[in-house]
Amino acid sequence: MKQLRSLGQTILALLRELADEGAYQRHLASRGRVHTPEEWRRFSEQRLRAKYQRPKCC
Repeated sequence: MKQLRSLGQTILALLRELADEGAYQRHLASRGRVHTPEEWRRFSEQRLRAKYQRPKCC
């Protein structure tokens, strides 16, 4: 039963990383802020801006 629970927690953590929730939690912790819709919007816009401003090769 412990192995199944551990597997479930690992899968949940992976999904949080894929959905940027882990990065958002680290963003909040590093800046000492709390979750708000405005903070999530600011975080998301910053991530997308950084992603699409990088030059693409070929």
